[in-house]
Amino acid sequence: PPKQLDRLRAVRARRRTAAAAIGALVALGLPTGMLGVAWPSIRDALGAPLAGLGVLLTAMTIAQFGASTFSGAIRDRIGTTLVLLLPALLAAIGLALFAVATDWIVITLAAAVLGAGVGLLDAAVNTEAALRRGVRFMAALHAAWAAGASLGPVIITFAIVGIGSWRAGFAVSGIAFVVVASAIYLLRTDLEQAPQHPTAPATSGISLLLSGIALMFVYVGVELGAGQWAYTRFTAAAELETTTAATAVFFYWAALGAGRIVLAIVGDRLSARRWLDLSVGGAVIATLAFTVLPVDLAALVALPCLGASLSVFVPVLIYLTPQRVGHDAAPRAIGYMVAAGMLGGATIPATIGVVMQTAGVATLGPALALLALILAAIHVAASRRS
Repeated sequence: PPKQLDRLRAVRARRRTAAAAIGALVALGLPTGMLGVAWPSIRDALGAPLAGLGVLLTAMTIAQFGASTFSGAIRDRIGTTLVLLLPALLAAIGLALFAVATDWIVITLAAAVLGAGVGLLDAAVNTEAALRRGVRFMAALHAAWAAGASLGPVIITFAIVGIGSWRAGFAVSGIAFVVVASAIYLLRTDLEQAPQHPTAPATSGISLLLSGIALMFVYVGVELGAGQWAYTRFTAAAELETTTAATAVFFYWAALGAGRIVLAIVGDRLSARRWLDLSVGGAVIATLAFTVLPVDLAALVALPCLGASLSVFVPVLIYLTPQRVGHDAAPRAIGYMVAAGMLGGATIPATIGVVMQTAGVATLGPALALLALILAAIHVAASRRS
């Protein structure tokens, strides 16, 4: 019957676009861990200064921030298909430039082009998922990014050790983005016609937008602050063996990825707001436990619990954004939030490092607990307004 045929076509289109989105997030994760691993080889090949990695990361971060900030406006101007297709191509071009660069100027340009592509594609995919999909799919997207981030260092290490060229690793990642761009082009009709959630306009959109920006800024600071500084906290005073400290950090990141997989499976068992409550409450408890527990328990119990608590925060927050700020404002709001997260990830861990250097490594726990309490306060205020 025609109605059944239409439903079957819609289901198939939904599956195709879902596969493309998952593939895009895996590709987005690939460059995350590649540059740091490849840097010694790049430095030797190009004769770059040791601190040159900071220049590349700065160029990439500035481009990511700008692209994410204006992603909503770009979407309004060029539409859904192009706002997904163009950044995928930009990322592919940036990675191709990495693969062929022979001087410092070209590789700095490559970092900026890659950052622009990654930043815009990240915000655009999250926007479309928030407007058209459920919280379980949003969790699956972020789990896919974690999978890509795990594969990136493996790919670049194999390229360096197995093939003898870091350039091959960047070329492989560039090909992944070409595949993503091709899929977006082939599925352009499905993407444009995918139904959007009916969402009522929010009555307090501006205040909730600002709350969302603040939440992302603080959240990413907590996530990266814990992930980047926990190993130093445990080993600087020789309180734990290096293997134990490394295992604790591994458990933290593993719990962050596992929590998103769990949300993708059972995310509809609780309301999105309840998941957010549990995430924030768990983060407060875990950071306080990290502060007061003996160091071995802090490492092997509190830190992984923090990772599990934080895991669901971003996918749920982005999923709720259209409901909080209104359907029309959501694309720009999500772009601003993604950009705020990048800014928080760049500034808060650096500030924590200064505090640890000045007052001692044991201040990591209180710093994370304070940030978690700030996150909880913003979350409570936003929940009341929504």
